[in-house]
Amino acid sequence: MKGGHTHNHPNKPELLAPAGHVEALWAAVENGADAVYVGLKKLSARAHAANFTLDELARLLPFTRSRGVAVYTALNSAITASEVPAVLDVLQALSNLAVDAVIVQDPGLFFLCRRHFPSLKVHASTLAAVHNSAGVRVLERLGARRVVLARELTVEEIQTIRSRTQAELEIFVHGALCYSFSGLCLASSFRGGHSGLQGRCVQPCRLRFTQGRKSGYFFSCSDLCALERIPQLKRLGLAAFKIEGRMKDAEYIATVVRAYRHVMDAPESRSREAVEEAREWLTHAPARRLTDGFLGTNAWSDILSPHRSGSSGLWVATVKSVGPDGLRVDVRHAVRSGDRLRPESPDEKESPAFIVEGILGENGTLIQESPSQGSAVLTIRGHLEAFPGTRLFRIGRKPLSLARLWQQITATSPDGSSSRAVERSFSANAPDSRFRYSKALTEDFSHGATNVRRLNPSLWIKIRSLAHLGRAMTSPAQKVWLAATRENLEKMAKRRLHDAQKERFGWALPPVLFEKDEDYYRKAVAWYLAKGYRWWEVNNWGHLDWFSPEAKAALTAGSRMNIRNKAAMAALAELGCRWTVLSWEITRDELRELITDPVPAVPVVTVYGRPPLFLSRIHPPILEDRPVKTPRGETYVYRKDGPLAALYADRPCNWFEKIPELQAMGYRVFLIDLGDAASAPAPQEWERVLSGYQRQRADAPYSLFNYDRKPIPEGRNAGDPSSATSSGIRQS
Repeated sequence: MKGGHTHNHPNKPELLAPAGHVEALWAAVENGADAVYVGLKKLSARAHAANFTLDELARLLPFTRSRGVAVYTALNSAITASEVPAVLDVLQALSNLAVDAVIVQDPGLFFLCRRHFPSLKVHASTLAAVHNSAGVRVLERLGARRVVLARELTVEEIQTIRSRTQAELEIFVHGALCYSFSGLCLASSFRGGHSGLQGRCVQPCRLRFTQGRKSGYFFSCSDLCALERIPQLKRLGLAAFKIEGRMKDAEYIATVVRAYRHVMDAPESRSREAVEEAREWLTHAPARRLTDGFLGTNAWSDILSPHRSGSSGLWVATVKSVGPDGLRVDVRHAVRSGDRLRPESPDEKESPAFIVEGILGENGTLIQESPSQGSAVLTIRGHLEAFPGTRLFRIGRKPLSLARLWQQITATSPDGSSSRAVERSFSANAPDSRFRYSKALTEDFSHGATNVRRLNPSLWIKIRSLAHLGRAMTSPAQKVWLAATRENLEKMAKRRLHDAQKERFGWALPPVLFEKDEDYYRKAVAWYLAKGYRWWEVNNWGHLDWFSPEAKAALTAGSRMNIRNKAAMAALAELGCRWTVLSWEITRDELRELITDPVPAVPVVTVYGRPPLFLSRIHPPILEDRPVKTPRGETYVYRKDGPLAALYADRPCNWFEKIPELQAMGYRVFLIDLGDAASAPAPQEWERVLSGYQRQRADAPYSLFNYDRKPIPEGRNAGDPSSATSSGIRQS
């Protein structure tokens, strides 16, 4: 079975498969993928996958083109200020190679592609957190040909978005599910600086948590499997069905691609039989418990697996005993020499995997593969701590010879052109783009730039409840932001502010608003603009669809836009955002780099707040406002935030003591963010927080988040997730 382009047919979406390494790419193509997505060694949102160099990508393209398979390159990582020159090099190379598309999430990459590499087709990553039609329309204006929708959408919501937009739409149909919205999760970064937005997530949602006497994997999700929904989804007019798994081995990719190809190609009269056949094949693909996720018709009750380990893989054996000759195991599924197994771990650390070197049968003879049932002794490569009862999961299998694979892939293609011709073309046409684009970037960033250092220092305060508005307006804050919940919008309509107060007041829009909310918020924004409320903070791409240039709104890009570089600031400035609240994840070194002239928008630094680390559509099986702890003693609190679930740290992020340093760098606008569900202060808290700001001192236990950590630009693959340190927590 061979892949081939199908995405131009409205009822035949392309099957898009992950290729984290060359074996997986081969498996995807051989089993019917229409397209593959690959990561580079740098700037990928799967930094722990093997990924490809640009040279390897150049060698792959003639092979994939000869098979009619599109290659999309994932640059879907948050970009730091210092990485922009390297990004330009990569974009220039990908433009020369004429890859089929690049997948991006960072606002800066949309800007750079549109300005300097218009030939590159751009797909918006699911990390852009697009979950309504307004978001699709805005990204289409920025140049996105395709938008990968959030996994949290129902079939009905997807159908509505499809009917209201023109861009190609892509959805995930198989693979791991995150507990939090992709692009809005700060948990991994908060715990140890390993940002999921930079491809380094250490999966804190897979940990065992404890609340009182209750213990479980409260935030661990089952794996998505939409196989039974494919016949229905095919009718929605989507561009692609996407399989997650750039960390998966070739056997897994082959099995899953084959299963979905079988169902997608089946005539409607045979769809039920095709699904049953494909389901049987998937029993051999290692996975957690399966769910059809938000695409299902139930109450999403099976999305979480709180009583199951977050371990991924096929449970193949259980340890009976450990002896000098190896592991004696009870076998559930055949184990083969070369299999990569991982023991289940009850604590927070993922157990190290090991390789099966040999297998002794029941009579003690050496065999290549165990029976599918019975006993066997496994000799292993690598250290293993196991005890009787430990379950072993197969997470990988010995691949084909890499040398043989590359030999086949780089063979002469049907038109007689060698992959070496692509390499020569790349080498000849890739001048030093850093020098070439440096002047252009300076011009890009100078348009509308502000001399930030000349601004007077100012304080902004964001609040959650309308009940705190009076106190906030009597504070020293030059700007007061109120969370734009429905309740606040409706109550505020009955109040009257005079013109000077309106200029001091602003609305902070929530980062998640589903399609059913879109009409309400669009009308509310228009009503308040007509009443003279000009100031608005946007926290999702969709918000920008509600403001026309004629409205003369004063827009601020909020922290949930994840801005960490000047190109991102310039992208939002073009859409009307003259102020930018920088990402929660930003570091001191990044802040120092970002403030160098020219600065495309006025940067705002959050110096106090408790952002939600998880923001989810699924409510966990625990109590609100009660401590929930990890095995290493970190404490969090779960709260409902409207229809969503949010998890907060037990202490705020506090940079009050860093304000003199930030002012010396050149920053002038600082934000105290009390706008989240866990941040609403009691009256005495107001005085403590404001006093701390004025004294530039933190008086309570707090976290510095990533302030003192080093940004992780080029060495993203080098980090070891197990080396994550605690979240900059200080005791005063």
